[in-house]
Amino acid sequence: MHTDSVQWILEVNKSDIAYIVGLFDAYDDFAVVRTLDPARGHIELMMSPDYIDEVAQLVDRLAGEIPLRILKQ
Repeated sequence: MHTDSVQWILEVNKSDIAYIVGLFDAYDDFAVVRTLDPARGHIELMMSPDYIDEVAQLVDRLAGEIPLRILKQ
């Protein structure tokens, strides 16, 4: 486990993964998105502890647009 970053794992529709990657890229790289299991739609958000609040707000807004579930926070 990294001590200099925070990792969240989300489950999303696999068809939404590219959209999520693009969204986080557009938001000044609040988090890096890594696909863990594309078949299951499991992605990891890796962020600096300094950006947890911003990422949480973005994930909340995203949950209003697309189905997602936080598996690990």
